[in-house]
Amino acid sequence: MHIHFLGTGSAYPGSERDNTSICFSNDDYSVLVDVSGNPCRKLKQLEVDLGELDAVVFTHFHIDHIYGLPSLLWGMWLENRKKPLRILCDDRNEKKLQEWLSTMEADQWPIAFTIKVETFDGDRESELLAGGGMTFSCFKALHSVPTVGLEVRYAGRVVVYSSDTEINARIRRYDHIDMLIHEATSARNVAGNHSSLVEVAEKYDMDKIGKIVLVHLSDQEPYEEEVAKLGTSKVIIGEDLMTQRV
Repeated sequence: MHIHFLGTGSAYPGSERDNTSICFSNDDYSVLVDVSGNPCRKLKQLEVDLGELDAVVFTHFHIDHIYGLPSLLWGMWLENRKKPLRILCDDRNEKKLQEWLSTMEADQWPIAFTIKVETFDGDRESELLAGGGMTFSCFKALHSVPTVGLEVRYAGRVVVYSSDTEINARIRRYDHIDMLIHEATSARNVAGNHSSLVEVAEKYDMDKIGKIVLVHLSDQEPYEEEVAKLGTSKVIIGEDLMTQRV
């Protein structure tokens, strides 16, 4: 399984990072989690075919996680995509998503693919979709709006994406996580609805985690300094267009 980081930045405008968006791919099956930046350009750079992307999953509806959707759909149309596209969101956000698609007038574009909106209950742990040997499930994150984290299982391995969240006891319940992709809006400061690198290192059991990739990063934060203090190679500072293999 390949994990492509289209963007690794927080909601704050960054000089080097687009907002956080991640694509999971295996055996020609690809799922994009949140949509930011210039998604078509990033997917092409990461060699993910716009005509073959299988699904989009929205973790929540803050603007930095959703604003790239019009560009994504427009690019798919221009490239004459035929394959249906699944878009999954919390049922509490379905009305917003449908209104946005209506505002885009996507139903009036001469597109040759179906957009299928599917919903889930973000307060309940459940399997969302499966393909390419990967299984995606959601769990509740701790944020200011309804938000889910994701668990991705592949070939006996477990990848967990926190999404935007405070430190989450749900994540501490795992016996082992091969890769934890966790937000770190700050390096040291504790702020409501988000996490810091220091909190991630202190409040999760590092012995149970194979690798931690930090995303949702902000400019002018001393991440490198705090990672050096940890004295471990387990913690990776995420970079745009980085790919990790699990």
